Amino acid sequence: MLKFQNKTILVTGSGTGIGQAITKKFVENGASAIILGRRKEPLEETAKMLEEIIKEKQSNATIKIFDGVDVSNEKAVTGMFDALKSENVNLDVVVNNAGVSGPVTCFAHAPMDEFRSTVGIHLTGTFWTSVQALKVMKEGAKIITISTFFAEERPLEQRPYRFRSPYTASQGAKNRLVEAMSWELTEKGIISIGTNPGPVHSDRIYKTVYPKAASEFLRVSGFEDLTPVEVETANKEILGLLGEDDETVKAGIKSAAQKLGKEETTLTNLLDKVKSIAEKFKKHINNDSRSAIFISRTGCHNGSNTCR
Repeated sequence: MLKFQNKTILVTGSGTGIGQAITKKFVENGASAIILGRRKEPLEETAKMLEEIIKEKQSNATIKIFDGVDVSNEKAVTGMFDALKSENVNLDVVVNNAGVSGPVTCFAHAPMDEFRSTVGIHLTGTFWTSVQALKVMKEGAKIITISTFFAEERPLEQRPYRFRSPYTASQGAKNRLVEAMSWELTEKGIISIGTNPGPVHSDRIYKTVYPKAASEFLRVSGFEDLTPVEVETANKEILGLLGEDDETVKAGIKSAAQKLGKEETTLTNLLDKVKSIAEKFKKHINNDSRSAIFISRTGCHNGSNTCR
């Protein structure tokens, strides 16, 4: 039984990660999907996968792509929903999923432009997407907003992500927005739902967030004879080498050493230390995600790793 047959969903940031997984699950259950994001290639790959599912399930679902839509861009979001309205599309579910990691740095070092960008995508993007979605939603429709368990309130309070103040702050504000919408949209018969899942297994977390947090830790605490500025500069050159083969790493270290005027051994040691600390972050989060308290907070069961 396809329980979402003849239903239409829209998921922001649906080309990869959680957004893609959510869309896939809906389509497997018969829903038509509108997918959007900033990058065209991942959306096209996702659409291809979804079309295969539709064919396999023999449903009457359809897939529509809006590529190049950044939810922080007011005109792009407005234009998308105006186009849907002109096509007489009715949305049954809107999922506010689009997000970014934001700057991974200590509070006093956070750049203003990246703070604005993080808030623009997480908070402003969720606000404006939800406002515009009302043009094509009827009574009984739902707006689902994805946040994070790091912004969970008491009694299940979590400490914010260290070195990720812009991300945590914008996600916390997004939770309050969900509550405001739930009150104001009641009269329209539209339901606002928020969910605060925990860490998810993804390349973005393992290859970007954890290494950046590790490099920031070393910038603040110091490493060998490098100054904080030198640690920061060096990490910008070498972080991209994580996960590469030995020859690529060796060549990258040599190039960075020549560019920065540092010993290759020093940069190799720095990269190894970043990797070691990042692995500790990963292990700590994974251990938390297996605990009963963590699982109760995220609403996950049976050790599921489908959380954020």
